[in-house]
Amino acid sequence: MMAINGIMSLTGRNGVDSDEYDQWTAVRGRHMNEDHKFREDLYNAVKLMGKRRDTSNEEYFAALKKYGVDLSEETIIADYRQIKDVEKLDQMYYDRYGRILDDKQEEKWLNSDAFMDLLDRIVPQHFDIEETGDPYFITSAVDEICRNDLRKVDQKTIEKVLRALVTFSRTRDQHLLDNVAEFYDFGNLLKELIRVCHNRDQTFRALIRQLYECYEDMDPKIFPSVYKEYLNQKNMK
Repeated sequence: MMAINGIMSLTGRNGVDSDEYDQWTAVRGRHMNEDHKFREDLYNAVKLMGKRRDTSNEEYFAALKKYGVDLSEETIIADYRQIKDVEKLDQMYYDRYGRILDDKQEEKWLNSDAFMDLLDRIVPQHFDIEETGDPYFITSAVDEICRNDLRKVDQKTIEKVLRALVTFSRTRDQHLLDNVAEFYDFGNLLKELIRVCHNRDQTFRALIRQLYECYEDMDPKIFPSVYKEYLNQKNMK
């Protein structure tokens, strides 16, 4: 009996070497802890998202004011009217106030993400992407369009994005589709968006011509007849 116990003490459970068994249990325990932490982090993230979603703008501003961040809807509207770029304005607010919020972070739901959350809520209520050409909202609109069957998307919705691209080019002196937004292939996106537009009246053709005037890298094959008109007009100048 003592001999058997001696062998068991050397080999561990089920004849597995005790060192290997200890290593296995340690790895398994670590994985279980990591899994638990992942679930906990996911739960907390969902909880924070819910808190932010349910917080009104007024509550947001009141909470920010406790940390010396004096923002209001009027301030955001005025600042955006000057900059017309959500990501740049978010960066401006972060440079001013971000460290205050992130360093203290007494309330976990309130950190520097609050700026983008407020911008995302307030700006679309007061500004149209056709007017601002803001790449953040252009990509958001494209994302929304691409979530659906393109063949069923209202052409007016697509035209709105196309006009916003014209504004983006003209107001920012940008003439390459590749420069509209990182990680987005607007060359191919335009091809697909225009392909499903069936009402190709003179107004629509004029819009496509404006896009050709704005973007040097827009594919001539997207709308060959309009591209030809654009070239003829360009050569006459």
